[in-house]
Amino acid sequence: MLLTEEEKKHLLRVLERDQFSVFRSKKEREKSKQLHDKIKQTLRNEAINKDHK
Repeated sequence: MLLTEEEKKHLLRVLERDQFSVFRSKKEREKSKQLHDKIKQTLRNEAINKDHK
């Protein structure tokens, strides 16, 4: 299953809120941060690949 750019941006917003939630454990917040960083990197890679075509 592939996510659209709009879906990825929505996930980034959700994950960002999750990172600062006081109701989450430190481990869960760290996982949210890691996933947030991976999605941001994917979006940057896609943007660079579009430029090179």
